[in-house]
This record gives sequence, C-alpha cells and structure tokens, in this order.
Amino acid sequence: MHLRHDIKSTIHRNRSQYSRHMSMPTFVDLQGFIVNKKFIVKEVAVLKQGIVLTHYIFTSPVPWKFLTRSDRSCASWLSVYHHGLRWEDGMVPYNEAKRLITAAVFEDDAIVYVKGREKRTWLWNLLLDDERERMYIDTLNAIYEDIESLTNLDVTNTMRCRQHVKNCALQNVLKIYNW
Repeated sequence: MHLRHDIKSTIHRNRSQYSRHMSMPTFVDLQGFIVNKKFIVKEVAVLKQGIVLTHYIFTSPVPWKFLTRSDRSCASWLSVYHHGLRWEDGMVPYNEAKRLITAAVFEDDAIVYVKGREKRTWLWNLLLDDERERMYIDTLNAIYEDIESLTNLDVTNTMRCRQHVKNCALQNVLKIYNW
C-alpha cells in the first residue's frame, strides 16, 4: 500500500513536468523469478533514445540449494514454460543489479515505459531512490490501449540474446520500439 501510494504521488506530482519535455522514451523489459514473494531480476534490457541498448543477465543472489521447495518449483516453471532462463544463468553479479539498471535507465526527466503494471512496480523497486524520483515510469498499456501482447508483436528487425528463446527482454524492447 505504501509503495503504491509513493508511485502514484510521484507520477501525479511530476506528470506535467514530463509532458513539457517530450523526448524519445526509454523502453525497459525485465525477466526474472519470484522468490519469497519478491521479484529477483534475472534479465534486463533497456533501449534509450532509440539507439542506446543495454542488456544484462545477472547471476542468482543465492545458490539454488537455499531456495525453498516452493520457490524452486516456481523458478523451474518459469524456466520451462515462460522465459527459459535458468536460476544458474548469468555473468553479471547480482549485487550490481540495482546500480547497473539505474545507470542504464536514468536520465533527468526520462520517460520510461514498461509493459504491464507488475513490471513497472518491479522496475521502480530496482532503481536507486534518488534517481527514480526524477523519472516518469509508466506502462505502455496506460498510454496505448491497443498494444498487443509482447508475444504477438512483430519480431522483424529484432534480435534475441543467446541465453534463451522465449520472452527475451532484449527482443521485447526492440519489439516495443518497432511497434
């Protein structure tokens, strides 16, 4: 409840400020796991100004053996049926995620779009506190009601990372940009 209020009040307070600075928006997509009812980012892709593309796949924050049976089951399901990333995948240390994602997304008065409210909340939580107050983060669905599911958007002129085939964050930001 408190987080939702913070997001809404910040968006409301800054909405007019961002409408005056209409520039090329930043597009972000995240893939990850839910562990202990908390989002663990595994993959992030950011396309800023239509030309600056950033993509990371993070290591896991804890070894697989320390997950509960329920969390392992959920992670396995996501790996097999959703994004195809494994818990053990990744080269970038997880403890660098917040700093790297903030650096990739941040720009004064940035307009940042993600697909879906849940991802907007996850992104908001992943950003460093000082910088997120100076950005406008919204869902594409709020602006473009007719946007299709990411799986239905055209894959022409996109690419995937080599780590997985389904729901690649890298391909998703390019699909959104091309849409």
